[in-house]
Amino acid sequence: MKWLSNKKIAAASVLIVLFFIINIYLSYKCFLHNQFFEQTILLQVTVSAALYLISAITLMQYFFFKEKTYLYYVLYILVNVMYFTTMSSFESKEIIFLPNWFTQIRIYLPLILLITSYYLYTVFAINFLSIKSRDAVSYKWLTYFTRTYLVLLAIAFLANFFASSHTLSILRAILLIICMPIGLISILLVFIRVKNNITRILCIGSLFFLLGSILGFLYAAKIIPFFADRFPFNKWLFYTEAGTIIEIIMFSSSFAYRNKLLADEEKAINKKLLNIRDEIARDLHDDIGASLSNINILTELAKRNAGNSIKAEEYLNKAGEDIQHVSESLSDIVWSINPHYDDINNLLRRMHRYAADITEGKNIACEINFPDGISGIELDMEKRRSLFLIFKEAINNLIKYANATNVAIHLTIKDTYLQLSIKDDGCGFDTTLLKTTGNGIRNMQYRAIQCNGKFIITSAPQKGTTIELLIPVKHYTNV
Repeated sequence: MKWLSNKKIAAASVLIVLFFIINIYLSYKCFLHNQFFEQTILLQVTVSAALYLISAITLMQYFFFKEKTYLYYVLYILVNVMYFTTMSSFESKEIIFLPNWFTQIRIYLPLILLITSYYLYTVFAINFLSIKSRDAVSYKWLTYFTRTYLVLLAIAFLANFFASSHTLSILRAILLIICMPIGLISILLVFIRVKNNITRILCIGSLFFLLGSILGFLYAAKIIPFFADRFPFNKWLFYTEAGTIIEIIMFSSSFAYRNKLLADEEKAINKKLLNIRDEIARDLHDDIGASLSNINILTELAKRNAGNSIKAEEYLNKAGEDIQHVSESLSDIVWSINPHYDDINNLLRRMHRYAADITEGKNIACEINFPDGISGIELDMEKRRSLFLIFKEAINNLIKYANATNVAIHLTIKDTYLQLSIKDDGCGFDTTLLKTTGNGIRNMQYRAIQCNGKFIITSAPQKGTTIELLIPVKHYTNV
């Protein structure tokens, strides 16, 4: 619900402001706390300033674009800043400059903040890459991972109250060891299944973060000494900070690249809408305009032959047919551009009704087989309109020329295509004469090409006709 979404965004905004205030306050206190360690202060000021700057820029982008992904990203950055601030406060035993409440909880904060950062990163990735609409498998697993992080977070939080200091130390190491493989699996899963440049940038940046975390963990455990006598390599936190900075720089680059893609996509959509508008204008002019002109001529002829009731009735009947044709054409145009009818099931119902009504009126046995519940298929307005108009033209041609007694209409999924098949037992025709046929078949071929589809006619004299149309779809989820 919209009001609930707005409340969540407002809560996230308040949380971000609080994070800013608390982080800046703690950073200032920690810098005072480490006033005799100029190199450490310089390192922390540089890292914090860079992350604060990126957070501020990202927050401004949120106010421009009103997209919650930016809020998740800001929270992710600020949680990392607070983690670094907390860890840097352990550089000295002097704590007289630190607030009492912070010195009491800082022993528990690092693991909680670290797990929180993993959780926020996963939520951010789900939203940023639109995982839910792109890949159902990845979305399912990433959702499981976010729930796992929440469980680990609850364990870490409760352990601070009930576990002994020795048990707590072991538990921290276990929880950290669990988080890292899950984070790596998440990256590999998305990289393998959601293949595009934005995903690659995001995954490479994430690998830097994981690499920095692992190196920092190994250094802190004295497993790999590195350059123990050289600053900043003699600080284990440096490795995690370096990985995080590289990751966030790449994330920010992916935002810029994504915004460019969205702008290009918007231009393409606008161009497509202009093409559709032009096509509708041509239909109105060529088809409906011609019919209206014909109606005008027929009514004029009916007036002139008012004394001849048979002739007048003939002209009026033809005018009535044209009026019916104009009404149907206008209904088709309104239906095709109305977003209320974007649902694929609505299209199937309209196709089913049209075929059933027109074949029943001509005493043709019609078998219609449409799959149930194919809500996973996505067809944009242009493809939806083309599919219906090709279907309608094929049915009309069948009624006019095929002399069929039976027709079978099937809609199936073939690989990444929506496949429509219309087969009749009529008189058929020689397909080598297709170039000399009327505008109907040429229009169907043109519409299929316009939506990157395939249009195939199989026929022979006295052997019936089969029309196949294949239209690519974005994805198909069997639900």
